[in-house]
Amino acid sequence: MTKKPSELNFSVIIPNYNGAKFLPDCLNSLLNAINNCPEPQFELILVDNNSKDNSIEIFEKIIPKSFNYRILLNSKNRGFAGAINQGIEKAKHKYVVLLNNDLTIEKNWFQLISKTIKANKNPKVATFFGTVLNKDGSKFESQGLDFFYSGKCQNISNGEKFDAPSFLQGRGSGGGFVWGASAALVVYKKEILEKIGLFDADFFAYEEDVDLALRLHNLNYQTLYIPKALSYHLGGGTSNKMGVFRYKMDAKNWIYIIIKNFSAKEIANNLLKIIEERLRNLSGLSKKVIRLYKLKSIFYLPYVLISVYGTVLINLSKMFNKRKVIQKLVKLHNSL
Repeated sequence: MTKKPSELNFSVIIPNYNGAKFLPDCLNSLLNAINNCPEPQFELILVDNNSKDNSIEIFEKIIPKSFNYRILLNSKNRGFAGAINQGIEKAKHKYVVLLNNDLTIEKNWFQLISKTIKANKNPKVATFFGTVLNKDGSKFESQGLDFFYSGKCQNISNGEKFDAPSFLQGRGSGGGFVWGASAALVVYKKEILEKIGLFDADFFAYEEDVDLALRLHNLNYQTLYIPKALSYHLGGGTSNKMGVFRYKMDAKNWIYIIIKNFSAKEIANNLLKIIEERLRNLSGLSKKVIRLYKLKSIFYLPYVLISVYGTVLINLSKMFNKRKVIQKLVKLHNSL
Protein backbone atom coordinates (compact mmCIF):
# COMPACT_ATOMS: atom_id res chain seq x y z
CA MET A 1 0.00 0.00 0.00
CA THR A 2 1.35 3.42 -0.96
CA LYS A 3 1.85 5.72 1.99
CA LYS A 4 -0.46 8.71 1.85
CA PRO A 5 1.50 12.00 1.67
CA SER A 6 1.34 13.99 4.88
CA GLU A 7 -0.85 17.10 4.81
CA LEU A 8 1.40 18.56 7.48
CA ASN A 9 4.38 20.18 5.78
CA PHE A 10 6.84 22.92 6.61
CA SER A 11 8.93 25.42 4.69
CA VAL A 12 11.79 26.48 6.96
CA ILE A 13 13.12 29.94 6.10
CA ILE A 14 16.48 31.13 7.43
CA PRO A 15 17.47 34.76 6.72
CA ASN A 16 21.24 35.15 6.75
CA TYR A 17 23.73 38.00 6.72
CA ASN A 18 27.35 37.09 7.48
CA GLY A 19 26.17 34.34 9.79
CA ALA A 20 28.90 31.78 9.10
CA LYS A 21 29.86 31.42 12.76
CA PHE A 22 26.25 30.67 13.78
CA LEU A 23 25.07 28.45 10.93
CA PRO A 24 26.73 25.14 11.93
CA ASP A 25 24.94 24.95 15.30
CA CYS A 26 21.69 26.21 13.83
CA LEU A 27 21.64 23.83 10.86
CA ASN A 28 22.76 20.75 12.78
CA SER A 29 20.05 21.25 15.40
CA LEU A 30 17.51 21.78 12.63
CA LEU A 31 18.48 18.56 10.86
CA ASN A 32 18.30 16.62 14.13
CA ALA A 33 14.80 17.92 14.79
CA ILE A 34 13.66 17.16 11.24
CA ASN A 35 15.09 13.61 11.36
CA ASN A 36 13.28 13.12 14.66
CA CYS A 37 9.95 13.99 13.04
CA PRO A 38 9.69 11.81 9.90
CA GLU A 39 5.99 12.24 9.03
CA PRO A 40 5.84 15.85 7.77
CA GLN A 41 7.43 17.02 4.54
CA PHE A 42 10.12 19.69 4.81
CA GLU A 43 11.87 22.17 2.57
CA LEU A 44 14.62 24.54 3.63
CA ILE A 45 15.10 28.02 2.17
CA LEU A 46 18.20 30.07 2.97
CA VAL A 47 17.84 33.72 2.02
CA ASP A 48 21.26 35.34 1.98
CA ASN A 49 21.49 39.12 2.17
CA ASN A 50 24.75 39.48 0.22
CA SER A 51 27.01 37.97 2.90
CA LYS A 52 30.74 38.58 2.58
CA ASP A 53 31.75 35.52 4.63
CA ASN A 54 31.61 31.82 3.70
CA SER A 55 28.00 31.29 4.82
CA ILE A 56 26.96 29.61 1.58
CA GLU A 57 29.90 27.23 1.62
CA ILE A 58 29.06 26.18 5.18
CA PHE A 59 25.38 25.73 4.35
CA GLU A 60 26.11 23.52 1.35
CA LYS A 61 28.62 21.47 3.35
CA ILE A 62 26.16 20.73 6.19
CA ILE A 63 22.87 20.26 4.32
CA PRO A 64 22.77 16.95 2.37
CA LYS A 65 22.43 17.30 -1.37
CA SER A 66 19.43 14.97 -1.20
CA PHE A 67 17.57 17.38 1.09
CA ASN A 68 14.90 19.58 -0.43
CA TYR A 69 16.49 23.02 -0.20
CA ARG A 70 17.14 26.18 -2.14
CA ILE A 71 19.37 29.20 -1.67
CA LEU A 72 18.18 32.69 -2.59
CA LEU A 73 21.09 35.07 -3.14
CA ASN A 74 20.51 38.80 -2.87
CA SER A 75 22.82 41.34 -4.48
CA LYS A 76 22.28 43.66 -1.50
CA ASN A 77 21.12 43.46 2.12
CA ARG A 78 17.33 43.53 1.94
CA GLY A 79 16.91 43.33 5.71
CA PHE A 80 15.15 40.73 7.82
CA ALA A 81 11.64 41.55 6.65
CA GLY A 82 12.53 41.67 2.97
CA ALA A 83 14.47 38.39 3.13
CA ILE A 84 11.69 36.63 5.01
CA ASN A 85 9.12 37.79 2.45
CA GLN A 86 11.27 36.36 -0.35
CA GLY A 87 11.32 33.02 1.42
CA ILE A 88 7.57 33.03 2.05
CA GLU A 89 6.85 33.85 -1.58
CA LYS A 90 8.98 30.88 -2.70
CA ALA A 91 7.69 28.49 -0.01
CA LYS A 92 5.73 25.52 -1.33
CA HIS A 93 4.31 24.21 1.93
CA LYS A 94 1.32 25.09 4.08
CA TYR A 95 3.29 26.15 7.16
CA VAL A 96 6.26 28.50 7.10
CA VAL A 97 8.85 28.33 9.88
CA LEU A 98 11.02 31.40 10.45
CA LEU A 99 14.34 30.48 12.04
CA ASN A 100 17.07 32.96 13.03
CA ASN A 101 20.55 31.80 12.09
CA ASP A 102 21.81 32.31 15.67
CA LEU A 103 19.21 29.99 17.20
CA THR A 104 19.21 26.24 17.93
CA ILE A 105 16.25 23.96 18.61
CA GLU A 106 15.65 20.84 20.68
CA LYS A 107 15.34 17.59 18.72
CA ASN A 108 11.67 17.19 19.72
CA TRP A 109 10.73 20.70 18.59
CA PHE A 110 8.99 19.67 15.35
CA GLN A 111 7.36 16.70 17.07
CA LEU A 112 5.68 18.99 19.59
CA ILE A 113 4.74 21.61 17.01
CA SER A 114 3.32 18.96 14.64
CA LYS A 115 1.31 17.33 17.41
CA THR A 116 -0.21 20.67 18.40
CA ILE A 117 -1.04 21.64 14.83
CA LYS A 118 -2.74 18.31 14.17
CA ALA A 119 -4.77 18.58 17.39
CA ASN A 120 -5.82 22.17 16.73
CA LYS A 121 -9.31 22.55 15.26
CA ASN A 122 -9.54 26.32 15.56
CA PRO A 123 -9.23 27.96 12.11
CA LYS A 124 -8.39 31.31 13.70
CA VAL A 125 -5.04 30.04 14.99
CA ALA A 126 -2.50 31.48 12.56
CA THR A 127 0.66 31.28 14.66
CA PHE A 128 2.40 28.55 16.68
CA PHE A 129 5.17 29.49 19.08
CA GLY A 130 7.39 27.63 21.54
CA THR A 131 9.60 28.74 24.43
CA VAL A 132 12.73 30.66 23.45
CA LEU A 133 15.55 30.62 25.99
CA ASN A 134 18.88 32.39 26.06
CA LYS A 135 21.85 30.57 24.55
CA ASP A 136 22.79 28.54 27.64
CA GLY A 137 19.19 27.84 28.66
CA SER A 138 19.48 29.59 32.02
CA LYS A 139 16.90 32.33 31.33
CA PHE A 140 13.74 32.91 29.33
CA GLU A 141 13.95 35.09 26.29
CA SER A 142 10.31 34.78 25.28
CA GLN A 143 7.09 32.93 26.02
CA GLY A 144 5.28 35.10 23.51
CA LEU A 145 4.65 38.82 23.14
CA ASP A 146 2.69 41.12 25.44
CA PHE A 147 1.48 44.29 23.71
CA PHE A 148 0.54 47.72 25.10
CA TYR A 149 -1.25 50.52 23.24
CA SER A 150 1.27 53.00 24.56
CA GLY A 151 3.37 51.71 21.67
CA LYS A 152 5.33 49.13 23.60
CA CYS A 153 5.75 45.38 23.33
CA GLN A 154 7.58 42.97 25.64
CA ASN A 155 8.71 39.38 25.47
CA ILE A 156 6.85 37.51 28.19
CA SER A 157 9.19 36.31 31.01
CA ASN A 158 12.21 37.90 29.35
CA GLY A 159 15.27 37.63 31.60
CA GLU A 160 13.56 35.45 34.21
CA LYS A 161 15.34 32.34 35.48
CA PHE A 162 14.50 29.09 33.69
CA ASP A 163 14.23 25.98 35.88
CA ALA A 164 13.99 23.07 33.44
CA PRO A 165 12.71 20.31 35.82
CA SER A 166 9.89 22.36 37.34
CA PHE A 167 8.97 23.97 34.02
CA LEU A 168 8.76 20.74 32.01
CA GLN A 169 6.96 18.81 34.74
CA GLY A 170 4.63 21.53 35.93
CA ARG A 171 4.20 24.97 34.46
CA GLY A 172 5.55 23.84 31.13
CA SER A 173 2.90 21.15 30.69
CA GLY A 174 0.25 23.75 29.95
CA GLY A 175 0.11 26.24 27.14
CA GLY A 176 -2.57 28.38 25.62
CA PHE A 177 -3.02 31.61 23.77
CA VAL A 178 -0.70 34.62 23.87
CA TRP A 179 -1.06 38.00 22.18
CA GLY A 180 1.63 37.35 19.59
CA ALA A 181 4.99 35.75 18.83
CA SER A 182 8.57 36.79 18.29
CA ALA A 183 9.89 36.03 14.81
CA ALA A 184 13.14 34.55 16.17
CA LEU A 185 11.48 31.14 15.76
CA VAL A 186 7.83 30.88 14.84
CA VAL A 187 5.40 28.93 12.64
CA TYR A 188 2.74 30.68 10.56
CA LYS A 189 0.01 29.45 8.25
CA LYS A 190 1.21 30.67 4.89
CA GLU A 191 -2.24 31.41 3.45
CA ILE A 192 -3.03 33.77 6.32
CA LEU A 193 0.25 35.64 5.92
CA GLU A 194 -0.56 36.07 2.23
CA LYS A 195 -4.00 37.36 3.15
CA ILE A 196 -2.69 40.12 5.42
CA GLY A 197 0.25 41.11 3.23
CA LEU A 198 3.33 39.39 4.70
CA PHE A 199 5.93 41.38 6.67
CA ASP A 200 6.44 45.07 5.98
CA ALA A 201 9.75 45.37 4.14
CA ASP A 202 9.95 49.10 4.99
CA PHE A 203 10.76 48.08 8.56
CA PHE A 204 14.00 46.46 7.28
CA ALA A 205 14.66 44.91 10.71
CA TYR A 206 13.17 44.89 14.22
CA GLU A 207 9.54 45.28 15.29
CA GLU A 208 8.37 43.76 12.00
CA ASP A 209 7.07 40.80 14.04
CA VAL A 210 5.13 43.17 16.32
CA ASP A 211 3.59 44.88 13.29
CA LEU A 212 2.61 41.51 11.82
CA ALA A 213 1.25 40.22 15.14
CA LEU A 214 -0.85 43.38 15.55
CA ARG A 215 -2.32 43.01 12.07
CA LEU A 216 -3.15 39.38 12.84
CA HIS A 217 -4.62 40.35 16.21
CA ASN A 218 -6.80 43.06 14.67
CA LEU A 219 -8.29 40.43 12.36
CA ASN A 220 -8.95 38.12 15.34
CA TYR A 221 -6.27 35.61 14.44
CA GLN A 222 -4.66 33.85 17.39
CA THR A 223 -1.23 32.69 18.55
CA LEU A 224 -0.95 29.31 20.26
CA TYR A 225 1.92 28.88 22.72
CA ILE A 226 3.55 25.43 23.07
CA PRO A 227 5.74 25.62 26.20
CA LYS A 228 7.79 22.44 25.86
CA ALA A 229 9.00 23.27 22.33
CA LEU A 230 12.33 24.70 23.46
CA SER A 231 14.89 26.67 21.51
CA TYR A 232 18.02 28.62 22.41
CA HIS A 233 18.82 32.06 21.02
CA LEU A 234 22.14 33.86 21.07
CA GLY A 235 20.31 37.07 20.17
CA GLY A 236 21.69 40.05 18.30
CA GLY A 237 24.26 37.92 16.53
CA THR A 238 24.27 40.28 13.57
CA SER A 239 23.03 43.59 15.01
CA ASN A 240 25.47 43.59 17.94
CA LYS A 241 28.19 44.54 15.44
CA MET A 242 26.19 47.41 13.96
CA GLY A 243 26.44 50.18 16.56
CA VAL A 244 23.24 52.19 16.91
CA PHE A 245 21.41 50.22 14.23
CA ARG A 246 18.78 48.63 16.48
CA TYR A 247 18.04 51.90 18.27
CA LYS A 248 17.48 53.61 14.93
CA MET A 249 15.19 50.85 13.71
CA ASP A 250 13.17 50.84 16.94
CA ALA A 251 12.62 54.60 16.83
CA LYS A 252 11.52 54.53 13.20
CA ASN A 253 9.48 51.35 13.19
CA TRP A 254 7.33 52.12 16.23
CA ILE A 255 6.09 55.25 14.48
CA TYR A 256 5.25 53.10 11.47
CA ILE A 257 3.36 50.60 13.65
CA ILE A 258 1.21 53.30 15.22
CA ILE A 259 0.41 55.10 11.96
CA LYS A 260 -0.46 51.87 10.17
CA ASN A 261 -2.37 49.94 12.80
CA PHE A 262 -3.81 52.09 15.60
CA SER A 263 -7.38 53.29 15.24
CA ALA A 264 -8.08 56.99 15.81
CA LYS A 265 -9.72 56.05 19.12
CA GLU A 266 -6.69 54.02 20.24
CA ILE A 267 -4.38 56.94 19.45
CA ALA A 268 -6.61 59.45 21.27
CA ASN A 269 -7.02 57.26 24.36
CA ASN A 270 -3.28 56.59 24.65
CA LEU A 271 -1.78 59.77 23.22
CA LEU A 272 0.24 60.86 26.27
CA LYS A 273 1.65 57.37 26.79
CA ILE A 274 2.43 57.07 23.08
CA ILE A 275 4.37 60.35 23.21
CA GLU A 276 6.18 59.19 26.36
CA GLU A 277 7.27 55.92 24.71
CA ARG A 278 8.48 57.69 21.58
CA LEU A 279 10.52 60.05 23.76
CA ARG A 280 12.01 56.93 25.38
CA ASN A 281 13.05 55.75 21.92
CA LEU A 282 14.61 59.13 21.21
CA SER A 283 16.41 59.16 24.56
CA GLY A 284 17.72 55.62 24.13
CA LEU A 285 19.01 56.38 20.65
CA SER A 286 20.69 59.60 21.75
CA LYS A 287 22.36 57.99 24.77
CA LYS A 288 23.64 55.11 22.63
CA VAL A 289 25.19 57.52 20.12
CA ILE A 290 26.85 59.54 22.88
CA ARG A 291 28.14 56.36 24.55
CA LEU A 292 29.66 55.06 21.32
CA TYR A 293 31.01 58.25 19.77
CA LYS A 294 31.70 60.38 22.85
CA LEU A 295 32.88 63.87 21.72
CA LYS A 296 32.29 63.00 18.07
CA SER A 297 28.59 62.58 18.92
CA ILE A 298 28.30 66.39 18.76
CA PHE A 299 28.48 65.97 15.00
CA TYR A 300 27.15 62.43 14.62
CA LEU A 301 24.00 62.70 16.76
CA PRO A 302 22.28 65.34 14.56
CA TYR A 303 23.09 63.21 11.52
CA VAL A 304 21.53 60.10 13.13
CA LEU A 305 18.38 61.94 14.23
CA ILE A 306 17.90 63.54 10.81
CA SER A 307 18.43 60.14 9.18
CA VAL A 308 15.84 58.39 11.36
CA TYR A 309 13.11 60.98 11.51
CA GLY A 310 13.77 62.16 7.97
CA THR A 311 13.12 58.63 6.77
CA VAL A 312 9.85 58.65 8.70
CA LEU A 313 8.79 61.90 7.01
CA ILE A 314 9.76 60.61 3.58
CA ASN A 315 7.69 57.45 4.11
CA LEU A 316 4.77 59.15 5.86
CA SER A 317 2.52 59.13 2.80
CA LYS A 318 3.35 55.49 2.11
CA MET A 319 2.48 54.53 5.71
CA PHE A 320 -0.87 56.31 5.53
CA ASN A 321 -1.64 54.47 2.29
CA LYS A 322 -0.81 51.20 4.04
CA ARG A 323 -3.08 52.31 6.89
CA LYS A 324 -5.98 52.70 4.46
CA VAL A 325 -5.46 49.15 3.16
CA ILE A 326 -5.19 47.70 6.67
CA GLN A 327 -8.22 49.57 8.03
CA LYS A 328 -10.25 48.51 5.00
CA LEU A 329 -9.31 44.88 5.63
CA VAL A 330 -10.30 45.19 9.31
CA LYS A 331 -13.67 46.76 8.43
CA LEU A 332 -14.33 44.05 5.84
CA HIS A 333 -13.44 41.36 8.35
CA ASN A 334 -15.67 42.87 11.05
CA SER A 335 -18.61 43.07 8.67
CA LEU A 336 -18.54 39.33 7.91
